[in-house]
Amino acid sequence: MSDRIPVLLVDDDPDLRAVTASFLEREADRIAVETAPDAADGLDVLADRNVECVVSDYEMPGRDGLAFLAEVRERDPDLPFILFTGRGSEEVASEAISAGVTDYLQKRGGTERYERLANRVVEAVEKRRAERDAEQAVEQFRAVAEGASDAIISIDADSVIRFANPAVESVFGYEPSELEGEPLTTLMPERHRDPHLEAVDGYLDTGERGVDWSNVRFDALHRDGSEVPVSLSYGEYQVGGKRRFVGVIRDESERERHRAFIEHASDVVAVLSNDWRFRYLSPSCERVTGYEPSELLGERSLEYVHPEDREAVKAAFGRVDPGGDLPTAEYRFETAGGEYRWLESVGSDRIETDEVEGYVVTTRDVSARKERERTLASLREWTRELNYTRTTDEAAELAVEAVDDLIDAGLSGIHLLSEDGDSLQPAALGDSVPTMFEEQPSYDRGGDPGSRAALAWDAFRGEESAVIDELSTYEPLDESSPAESLVLRPIGDHGLFVVSSPEPHKFTDTDVLVAEILSGHLEAALDRIERESRVERLHGATRTLVRAESREDIAERAVEAATDVLEFSIVAVRLYDEAAGGLVPVAVSDPAAEVLPERETFTPDGGSLNWAAFEAGELRKFDDIRTTDALDADTALRSLLIVPIGEFGTISFGETEPGVLGGVDEYLAGILGTAAETALQAEARTRRLAERTAELERQNDRLEEFAGVVSHDLRNPLEVARGRTELAREECNSDHLAAVERAHDRMTALIDDLLTLAREGAPVTDAEPVDLRRVVGSCWRTVDTRDATLRSEAEGTIRADEGRLRQLLENLIRNALEHGGEDVTVTVGTLPDGFYVADDGPGIDPDRREEVFDAGHSTSQSGTGFGLRIVEQVADAHGWSVRAVESEAGGARFEVTGVESAE
Repeated sequence: MSDRIPVLLVDDDPDLRAVTASFLEREADRIAVETAPDAADGLDVLADRNVECVVSDYEMPGRDGLAFLAEVRERDPDLPFILFTGRGSEEVASEAISAGVTDYLQKRGGTERYERLANRVVEAVEKRRAERDAEQAVEQFRAVAEGASDAIISIDADSVIRFANPAVESVFGYEPSELEGEPLTTLMPERHRDPHLEAVDGYLDTGERGVDWSNVRFDALHRDGSEVPVSLSYGEYQVGGKRRFVGVIRDESERERHRAFIEHASDVVAVLSNDWRFRYLSPSCERVTGYEPSELLGERSLEYVHPEDREAVKAAFGRVDPGGDLPTAEYRFETAGGEYRWLESVGSDRIETDEVEGYVVTTRDVSARKERERTLASLREWTRELNYTRTTDEAAELAVEAVDDLIDAGLSGIHLLSEDGDSLQPAALGDSVPTMFEEQPSYDRGGDPGSRAALAWDAFRGEESAVIDELSTYEPLDESSPAESLVLRPIGDHGLFVVSSPEPHKFTDTDVLVAEILSGHLEAALDRIERESRVERLHGATRTLVRAESREDIAERAVEAATDVLEFSIVAVRLYDEAAGGLVPVAVSDPAAEVLPERETFTPDGGSLNWAAFEAGELRKFDDIRTTDALDADTALRSLLIVPIGEFGTISFGETEPGVLGGVDEYLAGILGTAAETALQAEARTRRLAERTAELERQNDRLEEFAGVVSHDLRNPLEVARGRTELAREECNSDHLAAVERAHDRMTALIDDLLTLAREGAPVTDAEPVDLRRVVGSCWRTVDTRDATLRSEAEGTIRADEGRLRQLLENLIRNALEHGGEDVTVTVGTLPDGFYVADDGPGIDPDRREEVFDAGHSTSQSGTGFGLRIVEQVADAHGWSVRAVESEAGGARFEVTGVESAE
């Protein structure tokens, strides 16, 4: 605030007004006088100007000095007002004091009266300013106290409670309003009351403190009558010239918890004015920002916020929603050392008074959290890349790069178990390893106690991370090492993740967690790579299963795939044999034959694990069959995995060590079981198809034999009948003989069609390219067409058995002649996938178009009823389809489709 004191002088005497103003400004150069001739003009000046003190005459035209004072007090009850009058009396003085005048001076006397007036003005203004500052401090104190977690109580010199914050309820059980106005001894047991009052009186008399005000411990009295151990720190201040004491009280029963919180807390409580300036900062400010609170008081807080974050901070604290969410912002703050640190601020309360408008803000250092967030974001990116690696080396190299980037561990490495299982060999090493180690570190099984190899193998066999902060002082290790900080993390069964640094106590708990997460993703990647590799090799091996020619061959090949590709040692394939009444061993691996007794048939009532899995149709895994009632529980077999092969049987996979079959083994064994089931299904279909084909061939042979016998046995008597009819015609001429001859012709046609039906049903296996137009012309010339007309529009070459194609076309042409008459027009044309034969005859009833292909169906007296059945039979033998529709001329049209083009 400026040191200048603006004063309004109101006097109706212009000369005296000018003299008084000059003397005031000369006596105190801080005073700047604005004058007015009467109360009305004085009120106008107060409305337009900033005035800190009014000096007024008493007797003035219009309103007198006391009336002017009354109106001023309505506007500002605390504005200093000095009555400077030439009329002096006790009555005027009494009225002035009653009206609330600040001071009363008479104009009589020498020039010293102006000195007194100037002094009174300065004193009155400074007192008012001090009161305002005190009020502002009280408001700030109240805002901080209201949000404090400790009980805060203010008392006067009579030890009466004048203020209590909400936290008193949690300590004493009273609401603040219940304590305000009550003596402080309300909160004290009887034994403490008199000593307290004596101590207060002694301090007020002598000013000497009997105790350390910063840490007083005693037992306080709770509302329920119980005693509460508390600690108290207090101080003294003044309000309006009156002495006050304020104490911060903490429940001592929670002391240790609060102490731990305070010692480790990084929160800062601050009061920010409406123009973003610091008005108060708690002591933790120095720990968080490096500044002592006094260094920042009055400073504009936004100046310390990173330029890129200022708008976000202003936006967060600029929109106030009473009753809504508390304003919150994260931003970078420039510390005393010049670096930026991430802070998070939450506005917990808002102050609005005449002098202060702003927030109580709680701020904490979130730099570590932001760093963790950055680390976790990077970790997600690294682990995502691990998911796309395709080889073991690629995955190992990526993991080492990741751990160096995330936790600055360039002395790290991935050590994978060798094929013989006797050593942990480096698959990828950090950039610093070659410079720190004379040779690439590897760790053999069975290393001497105290060696690095023994330490590595102990960690590999364990399940948790081994964390060593200072390797040089680590007693179990005798061998020297360039590393000091060390984290050893097993990568499942694959190997060991070594994270190290030459600096001691390098890795935080977060670093260890990051290494563990990264190790878990590396294990998953190595599992996937191994699984994909084994699956690829397994697919190559299982392709041979479908080429096997018998169930026994499939079983043998499944055992080979399980031992050679999946690397199981004890494998057995059992297939269900209905005649044997159970699962019969068909193929076993060599180790199985050595370890297990001679295999027997597992029946439903035998109690075997194999039969139970087969019957349930689900995979069964046992970490140790010695804990079960398995038939092989007394053999060397321990780990067992049984995979059903559908309805065909089971494949058993076993090892002589317990608990060695994992999820990958289940997955791969399941693939092999599915492949074996598919192969057995194919073999069964092939076998059934071969059996059906053989049966059909036998049936065709019998049908051919029957057709030959029928043809021979029927034709001979028929020829005899024809001869006898000719002889009978020579002896007599009768109309009955003509009917007999027609019957003989029909019998001949029936015999021919029956033979055709018997021989045309076999599938076509020797189709050849055939010129469709040529065959149509040849068939037309073969059939007795009389006066019929052919329109051949057929084009192209198709694949067919030419002889059987002729049979089909001739039958369709004869059908057109039989139903269309001697002058019918027959059209043969091409379809996109076949051909058609149409006529302009009477056509076929739509309701009977499906029936015309039935054997024996005929609408002609001369027809046998087998012609169109033979057409359908020839089409089926080629794999074609045939249907009857209406032709463009209204006659019948037969469309043959599904025909393969030879062009």
